[in-house]
Amino acid sequence: MKRCVVKFGGSNLKSRNDLFKILEVVRMYRQNLIVVVSAAYGVTNQLIDAVSKIDELDVDGFLNSLYEKYRSLLGKDDEELKSRVFEIKNALLGSKLLGEVPLQFQDFIVSHGERCSSLMLTKFFRENGFPCEEALPEQFGLITDGRFGNATVNLELSRENALKFFKKDGNYVVAGFYGLHDGRFTILGRGGSDYTATCLAYCLDAERVDLYKDVSGFMTCDPKHVENVKPVRHLSYDEAAELSYFGAKILHHATVEPLRKKGIPLYIFNINQFRSIDEPDTIITANGSTTEDIVKSISFTDDIAVVQFKGSNVGRVPGLLGQIASMFGAENINIKSVVTSQTSINVLISRQDLERSKKIVSKLSIPEVEQIDFKTDISLIATVGNGLLQKHGIAAKIFSAVSKEQINVQMISAGASEVTMYFIVNITDRDKALRAIHKEFFGG
Repeated sequence: MKRCVVKFGGSNLKSRNDLFKILEVVRMYRQNLIVVVSAAYGVTNQLIDAVSKIDELDVDGFLNSLYEKYRSLLGKDDEELKSRVFEIKNALLGSKLLGEVPLQFQDFIVSHGERCSSLMLTKFFRENGFPCEEALPEQFGLITDGRFGNATVNLELSRENALKFFKKDGNYVVAGFYGLHDGRFTILGRGGSDYTATCLAYCLDAERVDLYKDVSGFMTCDPKHVENVKPVRHLSYDEAAELSYFGAKILHHATVEPLRKKGIPLYIFNINQFRSIDEPDTIITANGSTTEDIVKSISFTDDIAVVQFKGSNVGRVPGLLGQIASMFGAENINIKSVVTSQTSINVLISRQDLERSKKIVSKLSIPEVEQIDFKTDISLIATVGNGLLQKHGIAAKIFSAVSKEQINVQMISAGASEVTMYFIVNITDRDKALRAIHKEFFGG
């Protein structure tokens, strides 16, 4: 029987009672499990804060408070767990002496919560009659491309390693969120434990991946911004990937890709409303479905900025776009999208890369580029659904709804993906636009 990969996030690790909920869930499976686990709730933010304020950090005080969090989850003192928590002490002390945290230490420190969680949960499972072994990425060989802060997993190398390490008749608890490259720890970006789970599913030819959250799967929009949202029961890989790419925080942006390669289904559950492993809140598979109104969900991101390269002829200069892309790529800045015209090349980047981008383009010397502008304080809104580009009138419904609210649309893009249409508005108009589109397609 094929195994199943299940993943529990930090929101499932707030209290000791949460561990019993997890235990109840894993006991319902009738097959061997790979259990991927995140850091306990709030721990990753604490570790990031410690790195950013290393000069002021009381190292022993910080580690003792971290141990107390894991000790309270386990329900008792445990010397092995305490020793695990204090494994980053030398890295913290060395960085404090340097006055900064070197890159190779940053990812090692920030991923430490997952290593503490995997040991703590392994001990809890064993004490409650669920046999399992702990498996750390440095033990089974989850190999990445080496990019600190946002690495990509090398699936083929990792598969070779994983097949040698994991026994078919055992249960394992795996620390998510990071891998290794040349012996150095590299994290997979925020929410990266989802990605760990799907990479392991690929490596081990798993039957399915089940992600446990504290929300009920994908919704028609973010309930923090729009009222009367509805659950989305079924998404295709493309739809889920686009929603995640354009801001839906429920999934890490790379989660779907390993599954797509082998057609492995992904199920999302709300652990607080869990009924059975056969009743997920959202199912993500290769086979997309098309709804009558086409649009299944609306996502947005404020982490966006536009670099505009203006010139009377920039759209006709051969190789100019490639030159700009190479320039950003050389500085490890990801280009989210590009929209061009005869007089303007618009490069969409993460807002956190804006200052570095300004430094890069200040050195640019291309005669055809007459002016470079930067757009900030904007929000990108994406509508997603199978058939969005094939059915007449969808774009008209979207932009009529926005227009009725007298919202100015600054940029529109459609066609880059068959399931997505996105546009940019001023950030102050974001919620009004979301509500207008949601009402148009989902009522309420």
